[in-house]
Formats: sequence, structure tokens, C-alpha cells
Amino acid sequence: IIITGFPFHCTDGKSKDLLTMKQDEREWVEYDKVMNEVITNSGLPREIFYDLRGNHDNFGVPILGGKYDFFNKYSISAGLNRSAKVQSVTLQ
Repeated sequence: IIITGFPFHCTDGKSKDLLTMKQDEREWVEYDKVMNEVITNSGLPREIFYDLRGNHDNFGVPILGGKYDFFNKYSISAGLNRSAKVQSVTLQ
């Protein structure tokens, strides 16, 4: 299983002046592009990748599943209809 989102952010969710918390769809488009390239070039199945929604993925998202919920639109987990909350992750 390959997990994205921790310890780094899939997206930052901040404006350039660092004063406003909001989603930038361009970051999500880039994330989607990079992850699709990783999956294609590695030959690994998409199902082994888990991207976890973090606090930066919620900045400026008034309604989960709404217009500004880009995690729901671009993440691998959402694309595979994974909706359960992850409480912990153990890597071996």
C-alpha cells in the first residue's frame, strides 16, 4: 500500500500571501497528473494507493462533496469510492 498525504501535503490550501486558506484547483490538477504518471510508469495497480484527506485538503471547503471539494474530485481514494475515515496507518 502506498499512502500519499502524510508526511507531505497533496496540496497546500493557502493563498500566495499565506493569509487566506482556500483550495487552488491547479494544485489538484497537478496532483492528479503526477499520480496518474506514477501509476502508469510504475505498473502498480491504482487500488494500492491511498491518499488521505488532511487539514490542508479541507481549507476553504464549506461542504464536503461540494463545488470546492477538490479532494473529492481528484483524489485516488474518492475515485475508488473510499469514504471510510482512516483512524490509523501501520506500515510494515
